[in-house]
Amino acid sequence: MFILIFLAVFAAVALGGWVVFALTHPIAAGRGVSIFLCKAAGVIALLSGVGTWFGQGLLQALPGLLFTVGFFFAANRLERRWRRW
Repeated sequence: MFILIFLAVFAAVALGGWVVFALTHPIAAGRGVSIFLCKAAGVIALLSGVGTWFGQGLLQALPGLLFTVGFFFAANRLERRWRRW
């Protein structure tokens, strides 16, 4: 379970800068790649959060679930901007 938490945190740190860059410079960032990476990181964070919830409790799972919400919010925002590119 610790490995999934580590992967979710690593994805959050690694993709955080990429998401900010994609939101400020959408054409240069690569359209579909950033959306795919946001959704993939959201799924990893969701699996980690649910596993932590079942194993330890809801309070310990909140950071992973908040990362999930953040990644899916960023992916949805990027998808809304896709048509205007």
